[in-house]
Amino acid sequence: MKKVHYLTKNFIAYSFIACFITAIMLIAFISFHVKKDKISSEQKMIHLTLHYIVEPELNVEDFQTYISEQKSNFLDNKLQPLIGDGTISYVRIWNREKRLIYSSNDKKTNIDNNSLEKALKNNITYIITNDSGKVIKFYLPINYNNKTVATYEVVKSYSDIKFHIKELTIIISLSIFLGLILLYFLLIRVINNSSKTLIKQNQDLVVSKLETELAYSKLNESYKHTIIALSNSIDARDPYTAGHSERVARLSLDIGKELGLNKDKLDTLEIAALLHDIGKIGISDDILHKTGRLNEYEYEKIKEHPSIGVNILKDIDFLKNAVPFILHHHERFDGCGYPLGIKGYETPLEARIIAVADSYDAMVSDRPYRKGLSQDIAISELIKFKNIQFDGLVVDAFLKIDNQNKEELE
Repeated sequence: MKKVHYLTKNFIAYSFIACFITAIMLIAFISFHVKKDKISSEQKMIHLTLHYIVEPELNVEDFQTYISEQKSNFLDNKLQPLIGDGTISYVRIWNREKRLIYSSNDKKTNIDNNSLEKALKNNITYIITNDSGKVIKFYLPINYNNKTVATYEVVKSYSDIKFHIKELTIIISLSIFLGLILLYFLLIRVINNSSKTLIKQNQDLVVSKLETELAYSKLNESYKHTIIALSNSIDARDPYTAGHSERVARLSLDIGKELGLNKDKLDTLEIAALLHDIGKIGISDDILHKTGRLNEYEYEKIKEHPSIGVNILKDIDFLKNAVPFILHHHERFDGCGYPLGIKGYETPLEARIIAVADSYDAMVSDRPYRKGLSQDIAISELIKFKNIQFDGLVVDAFLKIDNQNKEELE
């Protein structure tokens, strides 16, 4: 809950900063475009006006030398209304040789050669200067038959344009600030409501999670007890094998941990080890309890128990991952095992682990036909059949565990 409040406070603070920065960026962006659009509008209006006032009175030859005094006076009269009402301050015309051929006043002012050259290449351009106060100079090409023959230099006071830009910028800025402030407070309201809902949902989820974990834990316990009961029912058929499956499971888990298996794999390994002999349910007691050596027919029947076990368990969903390990726990590393006769690392690691644990427990346990072997003899058998019957890596892991156990006892 504290984390939610902390995140909410941070979100509100960062949102304010983001809104403020967004407002500044929007104002700067819009101011730039307002200025650009206003200047573009003025330039188009002036260019169009001059096109209809000046150009009909002139011909191409007029632009080659100087405009005659008569035409110059005529242009003065035509342009006077524009100059008089402040639309423009003055107009000058430059020909392609950059010679001044007409001026609506006698003042000598600087010309921007770079802008003039661009206009003579049929590019409209402007500059803002401080000549006789802050003014804007437009350089506008004059074209005849798709060819630029001269350029207007039109000077206009920048104050009107600046005032218009400033006025629009203030209106737009206020609109943006007010809009973002309104959006900000609406956002805070939404966030506060959402955080309250989130806190409530989080509390409900915590309760639900605990209930689910408890139910899952109970279900797992139930599954495990069911599996243990199944394994005990197998062992109960023969007093000599009582507890065999649980011992194999414990030893398999120790080997699996030594080999670095993760929790999920260890859980599946334990299930497979507990149920590795479940297929013996399908083997007759006469064969299982026989005190003498099994004949060929009886041995073939015994070899069926991994496949029988798979047939029993294959349709149980939560046991499906354990089924391959049950099927292959009697495979040999040299490929002479059963039921498929696969060899080496073709056999799943978990099945190779169960094979070592199962064989070791079988060797040290009493049977109707023999006494159990000593631990040392059983271990020597495992070593003897490393990389023949058993995976050498699994045997080495078993030996390491056995040595650790001996050191602890000492």
